[in-house]
Parts: sequence; C-alpha cells; structure tokens
Amino acid sequence: MIILISLILFLIWTLLMLKNKLNVIDNKVYNKCKFNEFLINFNKLFTNLASTIFLVFVCGVFLLFLKEKLIAYLFIALMVDNSLVIYLFKNIIKRERPNIKRLVYEKGYSYPSGHTVSAVSFYGFILFLALISSITLPLKIVLSVILLLIILIIGYSRIFLGVHYFSDIVGALLIGTSYLTSFIYIVQNVLNLI
Repeated sequence: MIILISLILFLIWTLLMLKNKLNVIDNKVYNKCKFNEFLINFNKLFTNLASTIFLVFVCGVFLLFLKEKLIAYLFIALMVDNSLVIYLFKNIIKRERPNIKRLVYEKGYSYPSGHTVSAVSFYGFILFLALISSITLPLKIVLSVILLLIILIIGYSRIFLGVHYFSDIVGALLIGTSYLTSFIYIVQNVLNLI
C-alpha cells in the first residue's frame, strides 16, 4: 500500500512540477534560508552523509566488518538499484538545477534529488533493520527519530546549498519511499532473506 500511495503521489507531484505549479513554493522555501558560516558548514557536512563516495565507503565497511554478510550484500544491492532509479528519473525528466548561488558544485539534472533518494534508501533501510531487530522499544524510538532527522536534514541541505528546489526534495522523498518499500517487500516476501 505504501509503495502504491507514494508512487501515485510522486507522479502527481512530478506533473505539478512539470506544469510549473510549484515554482512559488520552491522560491518561498529557498528565500527562508538564513546563511552564516556555521549553517553553511553544517549543511555541507550533512549533505555528504548521502554522497556516493560516503555511501560506497560505508557499504565497503559493512562488507568487511559485518558478521552477517547477507546484510552487507543487501545494502550494496539496495544502493546499486537506488542509483539506477535516480539515473532513470533524472534522465527522463531532465530538469535543470536552480540558477542561484550554489555553495557546492553539482552536475547533472535536478529532479529528483539523488542525495535525498539515497538518504531515504540507506538510512530508511537501517531504520527498517532496527525496527525488526530485538533491541528495546525506547532504543528503537530514539534510532527512528535520529534516522528520520538525518534524512530530512540531508534533503534540506540540498535546498540550502543551492543545488535543488524544494520540489526536487519532496519528489525524492516520495520516490525514495516507494523504492525502499519495494526493496523491503521483495527482500522479505519474495526472496525470504530477512
């Protein structure tokens, strides 16, 4: 159900974006950003938590050090497929990046935000694993809040740094949720791996 709802919402949101119905909200959100050195450094730090280099490194660490190699392989498969989803949608939609002052360099198309899709996939999968684990309920709640905040801050950082519109982030949250829940469904119910 989550897969279908988030996919339908993504398609509706994308249609609104393509018809330029989201320009006003995109501009309003960016204009609310307040800039200072601390916030610039903070957002640069958080945006890197969803960079390809960082996530490849973490997957490599998982592969080397996790006792349960299957989990490491699932993370690798998740992120490889994630990259294909991002590439596919970016190259179908071909939205140019914002023409504003960019605080980091990015190339390629804007919609949906690749960092945000990756954040939803990677940190969302960690959240899923935490929720099905045997850790205590209070720890599950704390981890859930932390991981959801990481995802949202990464999304916001992309707007703050001038490389994405607000609508790119919402689209990424929706398609990332659809992709992640599809991946979890396949791994759990089709492949019976978890």
